Amino acid sequence: MAAARCALALALLAAPTQALAARRRSPVRMSIAPSDVVVMMNGLPGKMGYSCAEACVARGMTLADVALTGEPFAGTPTDDRIPKVDLVAGGSDEAEKRGAELAKKCKEQGKVLVAVDFTAPQAALPNAEYYARHGMHFVMGTTGGDYDAIGKTVTDGKHGAVVAPNMSKQIVAMQAVVDQAARDFPNAFAGYDLTVIESHQKAKVDTSGTAKAVVASLKELNGGGFQVEDVEKVRNDETSLNGANGRLGKVPSEHLPGHAYHTYALTSGDGTVTFELRHNVNGRSTYAEGVADA
Repeated sequence: MAAARCALALALLAAPTQALAARRRSPVRMSIAPSDVVVMMNGLPGKMGYSCAEACVARGMTLADVALTGEPFAGTPTDDRIPKVDLVAGGSDEAEKRGAELAKKCKEQGKVLVAVDFTAPQAALPNAEYYARHGMHFVMGTTGGDYDAIGKTVTDGKHGAVVAPNMSKQIVAMQAVVDQAARDFPNAFAGYDLTVIESHQKAKVDTSGTAKAVVASLKELNGGGFQVEDVEKVRNDETSLNGANGRLGKVPSEHLPGHAYHTYALTSGDGTVTFELRHNVNGRSTYAEGVADA
């Protein structure tokens, strides 16, 4: 499963994916200028939504004048960091109407419409179905969704998607390395205990999707029974600031509202040997730039 997640993160899934894979056809290369791309930024007025919107505009893409959001935020005016966007509640009649109008307009103007999704776990699948109905390509960084069901909306449709729990190209590359090691050297760390601790901003309620993906590979290396539920989540500012007493890097106070500090440790049964893998991310720019690349 981890290998599949890395593949989803690194490649555009052009439908029908299964048929293309079966025929071993070479990827279709397309030359699309940023100015040809219209981005429907779903996830505003969230901080990640603004970061992605700014990154896309900086690359020369155009923001659609409408976007999906949660019911409590519908009608919220966007601020002057980006062009004006009307926020409509996902699942509403207004969302269906505006989505159809947007898709039609982009088609008539020869533009490529791409939805970017940083919403909520419960909205991920309904939004993927929405994109399928309106023929929208999409880039989804929302975590906690049903990835198999989301993938099926793409393989059954005529649109493409990049679905990944982490949009930082560098972190995805790290995941791929760990996954490859797990396949090449299964049980190399048999008898070692795995511990995982991750710190994120207090607003993030679910376990990191990146942690889940890396754990899936590390379990193959140590052959242990570690479960996702065993991941220790830090959502307390004081603990983040002090680095969980040395088990994590110390988060700078200015990055408490947006950070991702992870430590994965494999320790021998007698406690004499420990291997650690860490990645510390301050802010959201690495993810936003990855979204723009996708």
